[in-house]
Amino acid sequence: MGFKSVRVPGSSANLGPGFDTLAIAVPLFLTAAAYPSDSFVVELHGEGATEVVTGNHLIHQLVIEVLGHDHVGLVIDSEIPLARGLGSSAAVALGVAGALGHPDPLGVALDFESHPENVAASYYGGGVAALVAPGGPVIRRFPVDPLLRLVVIIPPDRLATEVARRLLPPTVPFGDAVFNLSHAVVLAASLGHVEDLVPELFEDRLHQEARTAAFPAAKRLLDMLLEAGCLGASWSGAGTICVGFTDVDGVERVHQHVDRAMRASGLGYEVRSLAVDLEGLTTLKEPGES
Repeated sequence: MGFKSVRVPGSSANLGPGFDTLAIAVPLFLTAAAYPSDSFVVELHGEGATEVVTGNHLIHQLVIEVLGHDHVGLVIDSEIPLARGLGSSAAVALGVAGALGHPDPLGVALDFESHPENVAASYYGGGVAALVAPGGPVIRRFPVDPLLRLVVIIPPDRLATEVARRLLPPTVPFGDAVFNLSHAVVLAASLGHVEDLVPELFEDRLHQEARTAAFPAAKRLLDMLLEAGCLGASWSGAGTICVGFTDVDGVERVHQHVDRAMRASGLGYEVRSLAVDLEGLTTLKEPGES
């Protein structure tokens, strides 16, 4: 295994009804580079730069798993907000495994990350559906229209997936299960053609309402996105980020509308417009390489 420099996109999972199953890659990137070192050294930049990497940290666990020792240096620079629903831990797992030169970074990351849809979206790019079967994760890619655009509201509030998951009910009514199944299937079949998207496809009855107790502003943010003309809106993963779906022709108008609404509300959260990342994990060329 040779050390590398890699780039990994973040991901937005669930997309409303596709709980723990659907995800798309987003162009907020984590880069990771590894180099030989007599001791374990980690240099963090960007999002998560103040994290302390100790022996029980995901990064150290990954290094031991891949190398069998920790005599290595890592430089990690991330644009992906932590604990806000854009797959930061999945990107870290892929980035570290890839930088260390493991031949199967996807397999390594799936062993460490409980959400295969986030890992798979960041690895492949585009859209994925994933599940965990007795024999291991099963991943299928589906087409995403390159004209699809996302308008993302980024609150400063963090919400750990474990905390958000504890808010979910242990059982759900039969009708709600059928509702989400039907919406998730039709949504996945529609994302390849942006003109097929309508707000109803992103509706959910399994998780978003329950999680609102941990982040009450979510309903207000989703309403803002829909009132701005989005073709749908949902939590991103377990939140707190909320994402609206539009097309390349409408994204500037939607962004401006949401920006004005955000200022008028007094919340002042960051608003960003993103395409969908279609490349996934990529190996970066070193200086001087052709």
